[in-house]
Amino acid sequence: SKLTYLRLSYNAFTGVAPESLGELTQLQLLQLQSNRITKMPNIPQLDGSIYNKSTFVTDCGVPSAFDEALECEHCTMCCNANEDCYPQEDTRIAEHLGLSYSTFAVLFISCFIALCCIVALSLYLFSKRKNQGNALTLTTSTVRRLEEDDKYALSRIGKASVYSYFVTDKVLGWLVAFA
Repeated sequence: SKLTYLRLSYNAFTGVAPESLGELTQLQLLQLQSNRITKMPNIPQLDGSIYNKSTFVTDCGVPSAFDEALECEHCTMCCNANEDCYPQEDTRIAEHLGLSYSTFAVLFISCFIALCCIVALSLYLFSKRKNQGNALTLTTSTVRRLEEDDKYALSRIGKASVYSYFVTDKVLGWLVAFA
């Protein structure tokens, strides 16, 4: 067929789009948004050189008017239930890293947590090493003052508070506080 553009938007079509749409080899523009089409046939990627981002438009956006959003592999623009249409472009994260937003977020948060744990462990080890050298030079009045400070801090924040782990010198307490 020599059909080059087909605009069937806003026609209240329902159900599955016909498989014959995939056989239109000369098609350069296909707009099917604002219908109730529940499934699209496999339509090859259309030449976007003439119509750019509005080459292939369907109701594949979110929020969807359907229980599940319409799957459309080669759509260039997706419209949602609010009749807002957005171009389907790879995000910068997808372009550069090949990751989706959710995968990137999980990876970023995991790295952040790992970095926090490394910093906390480094600070603890540094403090412990520093205190080993000073252990002999602590006077009894200094030790008593430190114990009084810890008791005062615990009385102000409460012994059952998660922050009480910060005034302890136990590694497990620090790990629980940061978790």
